[in-house]
Amino acid sequence: MQNNHQIIHFSKNNILTRSFNQWFFSILFSLICLPFYGQEAKNEPVEILILGTLHFNQFQNKTSEQTDFTSQLRQQEFLEVTKKLKMFHPDAIFVEREPKNQKHIDSLYQMRDFDYTTLKNGVSELYQIGFRLAKSINLKTVYGVDYYESVSQDLFEKGTNLQIFKDSLKAFQNKGRSITRSFLKGERTIREFLIELNLPENIKLSHRLLFNTPAYVTNGNFKNDKNFDAVDHTYIGAEYISLFYERNLKIYTNILNIQKQTHAKRIVLIIGQVHVGVLKEIIGNNPNYKVISANKYLMK
Repeated sequence: MQNNHQIIHFSKNNILTRSFNQWFFSILFSLICLPFYGQEAKNEPVEILILGTLHFNQFQNKTSEQTDFTSQLRQQEFLEVTKKLKMFHPDAIFVEREPKNQKHIDSLYQMRDFDYTTLKNGVSELYQIGFRLAKSINLKTVYGVDYYESVSQDLFEKGTNLQIFKDSLKAFQNKGRSITRSFLKGERTIREFLIELNLPENIKLSHRLLFNTPAYVTNGNFKNDKNFDAVDHTYIGAEYISLFYERNLKIYTNILNIQKQTHAKRIVLIIGQVHVGVLKEIIGNNPNYKVISANKYLMK
C-alpha cells in the first residue's frame, strides 16, 4: 500500500512539473514570436473595389438628354458616381484597357482641361469614371489591366443540351435589356443603374451564364472552330468556359503585377459587369487581397 501511495504521489508531481513546463515554454515562445506577429498584423491585405459597368460609349445617342452622355444631366450623374467612389480613398485606378496601351492612356490622362467627350469613345467609363476619379484625387495616371480576346457569348453552333445554355442566355439578355432600357429612358440615374448592375443576384446571373451553365453542353462545336486550337468537341461546353476563364486569369495576372509595381493598397477596378463574378472569386481566394463591393459606396 505504501509503495502504491508513493507511485501515485510521484505521478502527480510529474503531471504538475510537465504542466508547468508546457505553460512556461508556451509563454516564452509567445514572447519570442511577438515581434513577428506584430509584423504580420501590419501587413494588411490590398483592398480592391470592383465596379461592374456597361460600356457607355456603345449606347451613346444624342437624340435625348438621357441617352446623350455628354449632356449636362448625365455629366452631373457621372460626377455623382465619382464622388461616391472617392469615399473609398483609392490610391490606384485600374481600367479595362490592355497594359500594352499604357503609354497612350498616360498621354491622354496628362492632357489638362481636355474635354474627353470630344473623343470617339469619350463617354466610355474609362474617361467618365476612371479619369475623372483619378484626377479628383491627383493620381499620376490610371492603369490598364485588361487582356482582350474576341470571344462571343453566342459562340456555340450546336451541341447536346445546348438549349439549357440558350435559356440561360435569354434570361440574362432579358434582364440586362430591361435594366438598360429603363436607364436609357431616364428612369434611373447612372449611380442607380450601376447599383443595379452590381447587385449580388445580377452578378450571379452573368457569372452562371459564362462559368456554370455551359458545362451542360457536350458533343458540339463553335461557329468558327478553325479560329481555336485543339478544341475537344466532346466537352465543348467546358472549352467555352475555359476561353472566358483564361481571359480573366490573365486580367488577374495583370492586376497582381501592376499592384506590385505601384504598391497600391486601395484599388478601384472599373470593368465590364460580366467579369465581376469570376474576378471576385479568383481575387477573393488570394489572402493578400480583400474584395470590396462597389455598392458599399455607391449606396451611401
